[in-house]
Amino acid sequence: MPGRIDIPSDQFVILDGVRFHYLDWGGNGDPLLLLAGLGCTAHIFAELSPHLSDQFRVIALTRRGHGLTDQVQSGHGLADAAEDARRLLDSLGIDRAHVVGHSMGGGEVSALAARHPGRVAKVVYLDGAYDWADNPTPEWAEEAASPDRFPTYGDYVDFVHSLLPEDIRGPALDAVMRTSVDTQSDGSVVDKCSAAACAPFVQALKAFRHPYSDISAPALAIYSRGDEREGPEATWRAACRDRFAAETANAHVIELQASHYLFIDHRDDVLAAMRAFLA
Repeated sequence: MPGRIDIPSDQFVILDGVRFHYLDWGGNGDPLLLLAGLGCTAHIFAELSPHLSDQFRVIALTRRGHGLTDQVQSGHGLADAAEDARRLLDSLGIDRAHVVGHSMGGGEVSALAARHPGRVAKVVYLDGAYDWADNPTPEWAEEAASPDRFPTYGDYVDFVHSLLPEDIRGPALDAVMRTSVDTQSDGSVVDKCSAAACAPFVQALKAFRHPYSDISAPALAIYSRGDEREGPEATWRAACRDRFAAETANAHVIELQASHYLFIDHRDDVLAAMRAFLA
């Protein structure tokens, strides 16, 4: 488990009338934009980004309805998030960037690369190149019944830890959790991304298939094989990998024995793969 790390100060920008949160690790190289998975914030990349800022200008965006970004009643779709990412690049004066997406963020990266090919140099999927519309699993962990409110922050932390592998516990996950709740006067906490709050995002994700044939940028998909899935789930994942490789014009595939949060528990392997691909 990593020790204390330095996380950049929280920054905010108004995009399409919504106040967005983002983190900027700086760096003088090519811009590199990171998009997090469902339920996570820009902070989830806090253990990865410092090791990239020597070569890239590293930025991470927190999507609508998550963390310190405004809660919203609309704009839950992956195409909406892709336009938000484009607006962030516009606001920062960035014409073209490498884009990296974890999990749901991978779909947002695909939508951005397909809609605005001139803005995307290269694409990296961190266990995010899956066609969720074809997923055979009827219910996901994100949909499981969970309290909207917890008696204490410690109870909330215990609940989140129960859903995730121990290997990803550390400063990045801690930072995500701290910004994902509102603390009440009685000491209880309200989860900003409870099952009910996340439902519109889950439904949008379940309807999404990647527009790989419309992506001209070179693309690297790093897949996790850590859960030893069998049956329909394993068949679906293999089909997703094969479709990515077949339909993406310049596709590269790597598989790691890691968790879904492979950029945390296998950070050095992911860093090496990203550096080699983005060079």
